[in-house]
Amino acid sequence: MSFVTRKKFPLPFLILAAAAFAARAAEDPADLVVLDGKILTVDGNFSVAEAVAIRDGKFVYVGGNTHARALIGTTTRVLNARGKSVLPGLIETHTHAIGVARGEAEQPFRQLSSLAEVTQWIRERAAITKTGEWIRIPRVDLTRFKEGRFPTREELDQALADRPVVFDWMYAGINQVQILNTAALKAAGITRDTPNPEQGRIVKDALGNPTGMIRNARSLIEPFLPPAPKLTQEIILKELENVHQHYNTVGITSINDRRTDPSTYYLYNDLRKLGRLSVRATLTIGVGYQGIGNALNQIKSLPFKPGEGDEWVKVGALKLRIDGGLLYGTAFLREPYLPDGSARYYDLPGNANRGELMTPRKDILAIIRAGHLAGWQMSSHVAGDAGVDAVLDALETINRESPIVPRRYNLIHAYLPNPETIQRAAKLGVFLDTQPMWYYKDGDALQETIGEARTNRLVGLKDWLKGGVKVAINADHMQGVDPDRALNPYNPFLAMYVAISRKTESGRIHGPEEKVSRQEALKMVTIDAAYMTFDENKTGSIEVGKYGDLAILADDFLVCSEEQVKTMKVAATVVGGKIVYLQEQP
Repeated sequence: MSFVTRKKFPLPFLILAAAAFAARAAEDPADLVVLDGKILTVDGNFSVAEAVAIRDGKFVYVGGNTHARALIGTTTRVLNARGKSVLPGLIETHTHAIGVARGEAEQPFRQLSSLAEVTQWIRERAAITKTGEWIRIPRVDLTRFKEGRFPTREELDQALADRPVVFDWMYAGINQVQILNTAALKAAGITRDTPNPEQGRIVKDALGNPTGMIRNARSLIEPFLPPAPKLTQEIILKELENVHQHYNTVGITSINDRRTDPSTYYLYNDLRKLGRLSVRATLTIGVGYQGIGNALNQIKSLPFKPGEGDEWVKVGALKLRIDGGLLYGTAFLREPYLPDGSARYYDLPGNANRGELMTPRKDILAIIRAGHLAGWQMSSHVAGDAGVDAVLDALETINRESPIVPRRYNLIHAYLPNPETIQRAAKLGVFLDTQPMWYYKDGDALQETIGEARTNRLVGLKDWLKGGVKVAINADHMQGVDPDRALNPYNPFLAMYVAISRKTESGRIHGPEEKVSRQEALKMVTIDAAYMTFDENKTGSIEVGKYGDLAILADDFLVCSEEQVKTMKVAATVVGGKIVYLQEQP
């Protein structure tokens, strides 16, 4: 990698030099040396060192300053950490970087948090788009929306009456909802006489007139929505590179792009060949999103073998979808959502609403079995506790046929742990990939939809750890490039702050018993995150022989205040001994 991303920030403690000390007659000088640091190695003893040296992309020394200085030659780059913390390179185990790149190329993300902001955005878009072109409002999660409900047709009419406008809530499985203004209803030809599409519904008022809401009926408006712009490969590569460079600014050195396909694998390799890949990437391959036949055919026809690749780009687990999401009332739960909250945030009735099992149980078993027998590590998107039950049932059946424990099956999300679930998961060697960000951003609202008892164990990191299940915490980053203002903020220090403080964005604490220590939180973004992808012997800690990935911080991670963890800055990020991010000197 020939580039270094820089961002202005006063850092008087950081020194960079080609040779900060007099050249010595060293037999094998290092390529890069870090001195005067509080180096949290995250090794088996969680030991602290003073200096490290990297040669040929790997750590060759971890210890004191004196010996490290002996490895400085005329071409060695030297970083002085001035007593601040140095961490292993941070691992973001759940991102959708390729999706973020495409989204930014099409239309940069902007978080809309209230009806007033939606109105302003509609009018801004109307001013720069063609007359008559439909205006589609960017993703808005109602649990983060000031009004906490869908906008009405009348409110969209007030924002813009002479152009079709659609509030497109399409992320919820069986609960996809669109709100159309009057102009959109007219443009789509939706009237009181329009028949409901198969499995969909046009919502009508007491007089039989369309209200503007349609459910699971996006097909009625699909032909009228503006097509996505055609993106060249170079545009996608440029945006993907930009996403990765933003990751570097917060100390991220490795990622797991959590739902991709073979074309994305080749795209990442193209970026690497061009010398523009600044993170190590493991790619999860999505299977079965169009049914079991599709899944089995995909598994048979994949153009690579399990684990194929190298230290920069490799294939990881296969992923299937089990249920919907807690934010949409479609995560598959043991007990129903609460009626008032379900009606408010999802416009779904309570008591009877337990969410959706999107993949039938027999298909779950067949798909996991097929992938397992073909040698693949498997994973599943599964948010609700009843959905997790269905996955564990399948794993227990398969484990009796062929040992599944060594494959480290990934439960993705699994937000509502309970003792029985944790015990079963631990016996099966299951690994948890979960997101404190959902608790941070949505915990207060979710209390209204799932109740205080379930909110108290939402994400439930301490319970998982006590039960012997390894955990990686991450963002599920999918839109926007700002680490703190993306749809799901991907700043690892914010994730660790939530894990150790158990605070939501408002400062409330639900279930304080689920707090973890700083060391435990750090392991969840380093050595335990590496374990998820079978890389614990290569990365995730600062030890001789491992990849030379690290992050130098602007503060002391272990002794700074709890609130300072949330706002921690990274002074430099190193991947394979190369500096990929460095804050500029004042």
